[in-house]
Amino acid sequence: MSANKLNVSVISPEKILYKGEVDSLIVPGSEGFFGILPHHAPLVAALGIGVLEIRKGEKLKVLSIEGGFIEIKDNAISILTDHGALKEDIDLQAEQKKLVEVEKLPPSESKNLLLQKAKTRILVASR
Repeated sequence: MSANKLNVSVISPEKILYKGEVDSLIVPGSEGFFGILPHHAPLVAALGIGVLEIRKGEKLKVLSIEGGFIEIKDNAISILTDHGALKEDIDLQAEQKKLVEVEKLPPSESKNLLLQKAKTRILVASR
């Protein structure tokens, strides 16, 4: 591994979503987004629901992340997410239909969570 690269693994219970060397990340932390560059200080943090951006050169890989944890140590990044999806694996039309159905539900905390997840997947698929 190059000294100026990050070795990243993004893992969900279903599969390994991403594995490889990258230049930088933007991560949806539980308290807001934060960036990671090589030589970042060691860190363990909770993840929120949001968009994970992985940059390698001019290429940008975009994923939907739904909670979990991140560990950063010696340029090695491990992201364990409760559920995640690559942009290319998200069916935009299905997610838009799901959003319409969720919006019909009565107000509740679970509705808010489902709305946030659906909107994040739509955002990722639309990029």
